[in-house]
Amino acid sequence: MNKVDRLADLSALPPSGQVIVGFSAGADSMALTHFLFRNIEKSRILCVHINHMLRAEESQRDEAIAEAFCLQLGLRFQVFREDIAKLAKHQKMGLEECGRNFRYRCFESFVKNPNDRIITAHHADDHAETILMNLAKGTALTGLCGIPYQRENIIRPFLFVPRKEIEGYCQDYHLTFANDSSNESDDYTRNWVRHHVVPAMQKMNPLFVESVSLTAQSLRLDEDYLQEQACELLKKAKTAGGLSAEVLKKAHLSIRRRAVKRYMEESGADRLTYLHIEQAANLMHNGARLTIPGGKQLECSAGILSVHYAEKPKAWAVTIKDEKTLLPNGKVLILQKNSFYDIINSKKINNLLFNSSFGCDTIYRDLVARSR
Repeated sequence: MNKVDRLADLSALPPSGQVIVGFSAGADSMALTHFLFRNIEKSRILCVHINHMLRAEESQRDEAIAEAFCLQLGLRFQVFREDIAKLAKHQKMGLEECGRNFRYRCFESFVKNPNDRIITAHHADDHAETILMNLAKGTALTGLCGIPYQRENIIRPFLFVPRKEIEGYCQDYHLTFANDSSNESDDYTRNWVRHHVVPAMQKMNPLFVESVSLTAQSLRLDEDYLQEQACELLKKAKTAGGLSAEVLKKAHLSIRRRAVKRYMEESGADRLTYLHIEQAANLMHNGARLTIPGGKQLECSAGILSVHYAEKPKAWAVTIKDEKTLLPNGKVLILQKNSFYDIINSKKINNLLFNSSFGCDTIYRDLVARSR
């Protein structure tokens, strides 16, 4: 038995139901599909390949490799083709976010029964990279737990399998897989972390990836317990019109933060930051208010904490003339002129870190910052 067989986890897979595999034809998904073929009824497996049409001939090659492999094993195969660059521009989203959303919509379209499951090939190195990126940006305990093994009907059997073991599995079974050339570029933050940060940590501890996985599993247990306590607090605090501020104030701050965060999310708030959660957890005074994402407002009145729609903010537009510009929403916009070489080497091409770059020669009039 190889290490993949020992470390892969199918414990959350029901004994029946369709298994929808995200199949890119890369080493990870190739090994995962072959592993599933060896361990479950092949009639349950449906391989879904998404052609994002971002790499021209290379994208077509990946699709051909995926289809040929499924034909060889007698597995059902479904392909979706979408110009993600065009779609992202239309939806005003980043490429990665748009591509991820499209992929999961495709996967979900095949879920017909309660026992159907979506399987993705995230592995231990992905897990470690995600935790490092979360830590760099600042995160609560949830972020340090990394990628969950299971989220609703999505399962990640390889989450605790290191990439080196997956590559060894492909060699052992003579699996030919596709190489994505974009993974070699340091333009994306994840690639830079993969190529530079993880190897540096492995010099200190060769088992760094495995150690991070064990730590994340331990933290996940702690987080699950704290979330259970938060749910119990919500039940106790629930009252007509919202939550009892008096009951919330008696709870430990750690539990109160989680309870209030869950309450805000259930009330329609989205993209909550640490600052939102911290301020909300301390909002227990009558008349106190806090504007939160999703067009909502959290308010404590007559001892009741409640969420309601906020008044629509007035639109604004500010002409940018200086290096630093104070915006009406309290944020500061900073402009810096850099050479293309400086931008690439500073790893600033990442909208998740609130950095964005564009060519100076595209500017033909005053720059304007405006509200949504």
